[in-house]
Amino acid sequence: MNGNGGDHADDVFEALSDVQRRKLLVDLLEHNPQTVETISEASREVGGMSEGLKEEYLASDAEISGADKSHVRLYHVHLPMLVEYGFVEWDRESNTVVKGARFDAIRPVLELLEENHETLPAGWL
Repeated sequence: MNGNGGDHADDVFEALSDVQRRKLLVDLLEHNPQTVETISEASREVGGMSEGLKEEYLASDAEISGADKSHVRLYHVHLPMLVEYGFVEWDRESNTVVKGARFDAIRPVLELLEENHETLPAGWL
């Protein structure tokens, strides 16, 4: 990751490579701050697994009672990545996400996506 400098375009496109991150970032254009859902205890425990076990669980069809894969990804993959890149700031106690110090670096691409959302293929936003 190039969160501390380097090629900013790589950071932008890596951040936008997942639909859950794209939706959150586009929503921040108009609604800052955003509140994210509270993570369940089961999802929190999954997030505490070793990286290998967590990745295996997220890539599988396996289910863990009370765990929500989208919440695990949001809390343990997506939000940490966006924070590292500086695109968002995340208050874990209040479940609040706001634009980060580098949000303006990603803004032009987000605006392009938002302005053209009706012509984009299904599932892009």
